Amino acid sequence: MFLDKLCKTNPNLIQIAVHMHQQKQIMPDTYVVDVDQFIANAKAILQKANEQNIELYYMLKQIGRNPYLAMELEKVGYKGAVVVDFKEAEVMMKYHLHIAHAGHLVQIPSMMINQLVEYGCDYITVYSYEKLVEINEAAKKVGISQKICIRVIGENDRIYSGQTAGFYLDQLEELVQKAKNLTHIEIAGVDNFPCFLYDETTKQIEAQENLFTVLKAKKILEGLGCRIQNVNAPSATCVHTLELMKQYPEITSAEPGHGLSGTTPYHVDHDTEEIPSILYLSEVSHVLDDHAYIYGGGYYRRGHIQNALVGTSYEGLVKDSVILPDMDSIDYHFGLENPHHVGDSAILCFRYQIFVTRSDVCLIKGIHSGIPEILGVYDSLGGKK
Repeated sequence: MFLDKLCKTNPNLIQIAVHMHQQKQIMPDTYVVDVDQFIANAKAILQKANEQNIELYYMLKQIGRNPYLAMELEKVGYKGAVVVDFKEAEVMMKYHLHIAHAGHLVQIPSMMINQLVEYGCDYITVYSYEKLVEINEAAKKVGISQKICIRVIGENDRIYSGQTAGFYLDQLEELVQKAKNLTHIEIAGVDNFPCFLYDETTKQIEAQENLFTVLKAKKILEGLGCRIQNVNAPSATCVHTLELMKQYPEITSAEPGHGLSGTTPYHVDHDTEEIPSILYLSEVSHVLDDHAYIYGGGYYRRGHIQNALVGTSYEGLVKDSVILPDMDSIDYHFGLENPHHVGDSAILCFRYQIFVTRSDVCLIKGIHSGIPEILGVYDSLGGKK
């Protein structure tokens, strides 16, 4: 999906990945990250957000909840993390990182509410009254008032399978009335997902019906006496998306994820400020019936994998088509259309979600200064190896 763009904009990353693999410094089934470019992308997005007074919460589940990158993002000025689920919250707490937003796509489990509230979290999203009660009790124990975002849902919103949740607009009045008895929470925000998406037909990022549901909910909640301080509008956040947000001045926060690595769908078809800063490295395992097979483990079924570059040196890489495993099979290997030599490096670049794989993450700095250095290798869930 991103291979041609990577070749055009960041060939040094490819060259270093192949070299280090051939020198037996990096194992196959590893996502290799150009840390310097990743941070440069992050700074460009942050600068645009600051110009518009939009807070940015970094989203790192797609890059394996990596704590090193999280620390670097906070150093350059990001407010904190958005943790898409409670296991990501555990990683951020383990490394003493700031949690700006939790609970949006996956609510915090009952067993963990006390721990998260005591640790500190700017906003916690809820989509059930029962969860609101639990948070109120936890906040009461530590003597704070916890800010709450309400996840809302409209009849015509785009909701991904596995993410079905939210309060309908006509349920908000009842929720606010019931919440008046909860003395240690403050309904201070509203959110939905996805608020912006890339349209393959128009080749543009466009506001979704979900965003308009959020804006309607803000008005309703304010009419009910809530002081809404945070209108959170996630998905496809990058410099270009932030430009679009100027049309909606109510938006106060966004959550760059793939924008940080220059790998939103928008980045395939457009020259952007963000440059791809990640690739997937594998190795030819064997050849059978004139097809080479490379090690798998990093497959994400929405990755749009198409091609690989194969060889032992940057100059000798050849492009080949990838044969994906069936959807109901484990990705032990990816096939290639043609035979190649066992031990050859294979470079792929596609839409990724490392936290749902069994891949490793190798962080490299100094690629563009000619002094590449491996900073560390992490597992897919943020643990250092």
